[in-house]
Amino acid sequence: MIDTKERIARSNIYSIFGKLMNRLIDNNDNGEVLLKKAGLSSFIEEYENRLCPYWYNRGYQNRNDQYNPEYACMAICEKIESDETALLRFLNTILESIHQIDEQQYEKLTNYLNVIGYELLETVEEDDYYETINYSLIPASGGAQQRNADVTYLRSMLVTHHSDLVILYDEAISNFGSGQYVSCIENCRSLFESFFKKLDTVNNDYIKGLLNATGETIIENGAQLTSIKKIYTYWITNKKGANRFRLFQTMYSVMSGLGTHHEDVASKEDALLLLRYVEDCLLWCFRKGINC
Repeated sequence: MIDTKERIARSNIYSIFGKLMNRLIDNNDNGEVLLKKAGLSSFIEEYENRLCPYWYNRGYQNRNDQYNPEYACMAICEKIESDETALLRFLNTILESIHQIDEQQYEKLTNYLNVIGYELLETVEEDDYYETINYSLIPASGGAQQRNADVTYLRSMLVTHHSDLVILYDEAISNFGSGQYVSCIENCRSLFESFFKKLDTVNNDYIKGLLNATGETIIENGAQLTSIKKIYTYWITNKKGANRFRLFQTMYSVMSGLGTHHEDVASKEDALLLLRYVEDCLLWCFRKGINC
C-alpha cells in the first residue's frame, strides 16, 4: 500500500529533524543525553548503535557503520507520534541546540509542518556583537491532533465516496510541501469544483451542486435564482441571502484568480489558506451528511 501524503509529510519532517540531531552528536554520549532530556530514556538501548558514531578497539576510535541518527529519529517519532506532548518535547529538545537551519531545508520543513498542523517559531536574541536564532515547535491554531483527526476523516471519506478525487487532494498537499504554491491552489480549485459538480446528479452543474450542498433557496419574483450573477445581484440589492453559497463561491473565485488565471503572485500563506479552506468545506459537507 502506498503511503498517504500525510505519512510522507511526517516522514520528511522526521528525516529533517534526524539530520539536525546528527549535528548535535559529537561522541557516543550525546545521543543518550538528548533522549534522556526528552524523557525517552526507554529508547536508549534499542537505538544505541544508531546514535553512537564510534566504536573502540584497544583505544583506537573506529567509525560505526550502523550510526544513523536520521533513521533513529524517524523510528522514534513514528512510535511516539500518537502522544503529541512526547513528540513535541522530543523535537523541541533537538531544536534547543539548533541555531541555524539551511534556507532550503527550512522551507521544506515549515511546509510539511503546516500540512500536519504544526508551526515552527523563530525568535532572535541580540547582544552587542551577535544574533542568536532560537527555534521552537508548537501546534498550530486548533491543535495538531484535532487537525490530524480531521484530515484523516476527510481522506477516508474521499477514498470511500470519491476515489477519483483523492489524486487531486494528494497532489495539492504534495505541491504545497514542495513549494509549488500555484499548482497547489490549482489542485484545490479542481478538487473543490469537481466535488460540488457531483452534488448535482442531474446536470453535473457546479452552481446547482453548491446550492444543493448549502440548502439555500433564493426566490425573486416567484422564481428560484440559480446563477452567480443573479444571486449576487439579489444580495447587493437586499443585503441578505445565500450566505454559505457566497462564501463558497467567493473562495472559489480566489482560487481561480491566484491559481488558474495567475492574476496575482500566490504566496505560501495563500496556498495554505486555500488548502485549509477546501479541507474545511469538504469536512463541513461530509459531517452534514452531504454526499452524492
